[in-house]
Amino acid sequence: MAKMFVMTHFRMSAVFYLASYLSRAKFLSTSYVTIILQSLVDWCYKYGKNQSGQINQTHHRVYYAGCQAVMYVLCFRMRSILATPELKTQLLNMPLERIFKHALNPLEVCLPSIVEEFLCQAKAAHLFTVSNDVFGSEMSRAFGGFRRLDVFFPFDPYLLKKSDRFIRPNFIYWSMVRTTYEDEDEDEDGDEKFGNKKDRKMQMPSRIRPSTSPESL
Repeated sequence: MAKMFVMTHFRMSAVFYLASYLSRAKFLSTSYVTIILQSLVDWCYKYGKNQSGQINQTHHRVYYAGCQAVMYVLCFRMRSILATPELKTQLLNMPLERIFKHALNPLEVCLPSIVEEFLCQAKAAHLFTVSNDVFGSEMSRAFGGFRRLDVFFPFDPYLLKKSDRFIRPNFIYWSMVRTTYEDEDEDEDGDEKFGNKKDRKMQMPSRIRPSTSPESL
């Protein structure tokens, strides 16, 4: 039992490192991100096909981690993927609706800030059907996610002060992201501010704050 728990922990950690890397690394091409995203979506879909039960946070931890990773990456990359016709077709053909409307209900388990941002962008992009009833229901029922899912995106944000200057040029901050619900002529902000039309954008780091970060080694 202890060995299984450790392996689950390692697999979840690997998923979150992957999600952070795909979302935050500026030097990764959109096509490469889409290829890896496809593999992650395929795994979540195949896992769900073999499950018929209801929500079980303990038993399906890695599955929920995978679903949250898919949403997290798409929060950062959806607009850029949709801007390329070939990649847009690939994204639209992914079984996202079947994953997120599965009986295991990842939308209710994963971190609410990520779920809400993902649903807003998916609705604006017509990625799949997101009715007002479904949207409101998921937001009212979301109960905060697993503690592991809530606190562990390792580069969200990058907090080590002394090495930050080496990472910053290759790091995508949330304020840099153009979402699917933003107008084309909307000015881009250079810092982490959310106001007026950008109030819709959630602040993606949920609970991790620089005041709690360790000192750089």
